[in-house]
Amino acid sequence: MSGQPSLLVEKLWQLKRRIDKGACPGVEFVHLNSLLREPGYRADVLRRVESHGGPEMQALAREIQAADHGEPLMARSRPSTLRQDDRDTNQNSNRSWLRRRSTTLIPVAGVAVAAIAGFTAFENRAIRVSDDIVENTVWESGNRYILEKIVFVDGANLTIEPGVTIEGENGSALIVTRDSRLYARGQAEAPVVFTSSQPEGKRHRGDWGGVVLLGDAPVNQPNAAIEGVPEGDRRGQFGGTNANGSCGLVEYTRIEYAGFEVYKDNELNGLTLGGCGSGTIIRNVQVHRALDDGIEMFGGTVDLKNIVISGAGDDSIDWDWGWTGRVQFAVIQQHPDVGDNAFEGDNNGNNHSARPRSEPTFYNITLVGAGQSEKQHRGMVLREGSGGHFHNMIIDSYAIEAVDTRDEVLSLASAETLTFSHNLLANTGRLGRGPDESGDSDDDFGFSENDWLRNPAFNNAIRMDSALHSTARDLYAPSFETRVQMRQMQAVKPPQSEFFDESAVFQGALNPLSRTSWLDGWTAFPGA
Repeated sequence: MSGQPSLLVEKLWQLKRRIDKGACPGVEFVHLNSLLREPGYRADVLRRVESHGGPEMQALAREIQAADHGEPLMARSRPSTLRQDDRDTNQNSNRSWLRRRSTTLIPVAGVAVAAIAGFTAFENRAIRVSDDIVENTVWESGNRYILEKIVFVDGANLTIEPGVTIEGENGSALIVTRDSRLYARGQAEAPVVFTSSQPEGKRHRGDWGGVVLLGDAPVNQPNAAIEGVPEGDRRGQFGGTNANGSCGLVEYTRIEYAGFEVYKDNELNGLTLGGCGSGTIIRNVQVHRALDDGIEMFGGTVDLKNIVISGAGDDSIDWDWGWTGRVQFAVIQQHPDVGDNAFEGDNNGNNHSARPRSEPTFYNITLVGAGQSEKQHRGMVLREGSGGHFHNMIIDSYAIEAVDTRDEVLSLASAETLTFSHNLLANTGRLGRGPDESGDSDDDFGFSENDWLRNPAFNNAIRMDSALHSTARDLYAPSFETRVQMRQMQAVKPPQSEFFDESAVFQGALNPLSRTSWLDGWTAFPGA
């Protein structure tokens, strides 16, 4: 064993123990296995320790950085051939906790791990899943699960414990049917992670399908069925009359590299919510580098809170078919080489007046455009009869325009089915296409977005330069704090309800007065 790698492992163990004991406010927890195996994760932890730690923690971080050559210190465990039916049998057996979690870790470059074997040797067992889940099932902490195909949760509940990683192989996805529930119970210090089965460094958008939740809340599309499921297969059907229904709970969860093409020009999204009711909890969820949309709602009343969409290949948040949910605290980061709109809102392409009409409500949102990049973006496109309410937002650095309305808009705005107020529009190419629309380019019957957004009664602020620091556009270690002081913001108090945080009287997703944010600890921005 080389002395230098062994010393580095020992120092990383010391770092973890001190963080666990609260020695570094702002860094609540680190995974030792990830610290050893993943150079990018290790570098991010050390960066945060240098930013938030005291002198002793900063000195330890610098010592580790000086000895760190940016290589894995431990390889992944050898995958088990255990399949889902084997796992179910094993769960019901009387084997000890030790045997159920035992696995073989492979030392890299002669690094001895005996000193920490008690904390690592029983984690990260691979369990391959190819059968549909038709009875209540728990995916346990300490294991990782590999989806071999499209797996349906059908007539059952699937519970995923904190820290579990689910890797999707090409052509795989997780679809939770209308009479089932998903409970992805991550924690800030131990998120649930859905990711690609490809090796780190070789992961790409569309490596696997993504996560689909289907429910029985109202939608305005007859016989609604999700894309990617064969026509006529009842497992793809969704919608009903239960506005308060639940598709389950997804919190402190990341979904990465999803969205394979089901057929030509038709990809699955990172997270798809079809007819999910207000009893569904979607909170602290990141969708990273999806091939198609980040999150798409097909009808329903589901609410979203503490959401991050980074590097979506198409739209970041998309809605259709009568979605009427609420969103508070969301960050959208556009990447310079891909993507379309931060928001794309539709009601129903076949019937723009279909009921229930799409009319979501947004407060405290940060939309981070890529400016004059290779691929230019719009902040929002609202069309096909969609209403909506947009407040306390920052829309920053969108090269094409901040807001584009299409189809019949005037009646929606006049009836206040569509409202846009107390927002900050900064460094945008145009506020909207406005009065330059004419002839064939007039796609909203002469409605002037520019006049609408500048109406003094709506208290929208216009800023020529960016309202965000340049680090907001960093693809690997972004920081989304605003450059605007709270006293300069023309924000409005969110509505009184159990859902909204009424204290968020500021623009954007992050409190300008706070040194920490809800993104800390569980989000990640890997390149591949």
